[in-house]
Amino acid sequence: MTKYIGLDAHSSTCTFNVTDERGREIDNTTLETNGRLLVKYLRGIGGVKKLTFEECELSNWLYEILSKEVDELVVCNPVANKDYKKIKTDKMDARKLAKLLRGGFLISVYHNGSSRERFRSLMSAYQDLVEESVRLKNRYKSLFRKEGKKAKGESLYHDESFLLGLERRDFQFIGRHIYDLLEKMEEGRKEYIKEILKYSKGFKEIKYLKTIPGIGQIQAARIASQVIDPKRFADKYKYYSYCGLVRHKRISDGKEYGSCKIWGNRILKSVYKTAGLSVLQGSSGLRKYYDCLRSKGISNDNAYNAVCRKIAAISLSVWRKSESYNDELITGNLTR
Repeated sequence: MTKYIGLDAHSSTCTFNVTDERGREIDNTTLETNGRLLVKYLRGIGGVKKLTFEECELSNWLYEILSKEVDELVVCNPVANKDYKKIKTDKMDARKLAKLLRGGFLISVYHNGSSRERFRSLMSAYQDLVEESVRLKNRYKSLFRKEGKKAKGESLYHDESFLLGLERRDFQFIGRHIYDLLEKMEEGRKEYIKEILKYSKGFKEIKYLKTIPGIGQIQAARIASQVIDPKRFADKYKYYSYCGLVRHKRISDGKEYGSCKIWGNRILKSVYKTAGLSVLQGSSGLRKYYDCLRSKGISNDNAYNAVCRKIAAISLSVWRKSESYNDELITGNLTR
């Protein structure tokens, strides 16, 4: 008999709910978040075991220790489950997860326990550092705008003398501390890059991804750490959706009611959007592809988005084939 097991995991406790094939609740137990205890509990359940828990900070650890103890493990997307959570307790969460798993209503998050997946944690931390640095720079720059002073260019964040131009002492004090923080964060960013370059040597696909116009070392590392395995995407259209590079149409009774944005991987979306901007500044085949679309009357925004999707498709292709980017394949298709 198949057992459907919902797990609501937290840093201190984990709550299990076990439901059978007929939808009857067999057990609902809360344990200390201890790997040995969790494994022992699962081993005590007989029959075919299917387990699910939501993507969280404990996901990688739970996947590594529990995947071998069950016949099927689904790490599900918590965003897609939010509508099911009206009244929240740990036991009710675990019960709902077990029932959703039994009904086949869960949307999974990809996990395979590989070194690429571990690389993702390093890239995620680097992304957090970069985003926090941008926020601090905006706060620093606002001090000058509040006094009506023009402050442009990267030199503002690397030349301490700009602070002397602030008239208010409170702004000078705040600015001094933000400036010091920015310096420390820049040092940390450089250390991250060294570590990323060291890790990148173990993934041959990064060498091929770097040959694509607009994709550098760090962007290639971001792609490798987020995609993990290109074979998990059936085609490029599935990949576009995963990256958030398309919109979904709203259709009812055969009529179209506009479109809506979809949930996507924001890191990959940022990679391809940034690469698209970089391509438009150059003269590669991708730039010629953009010019070709514009000559056909396609708007600037739609042509730019098409270039971003083209870069995404190419990155998936060069990884799968272990081949470098070939500009002639783009320009050749334009002349047909």
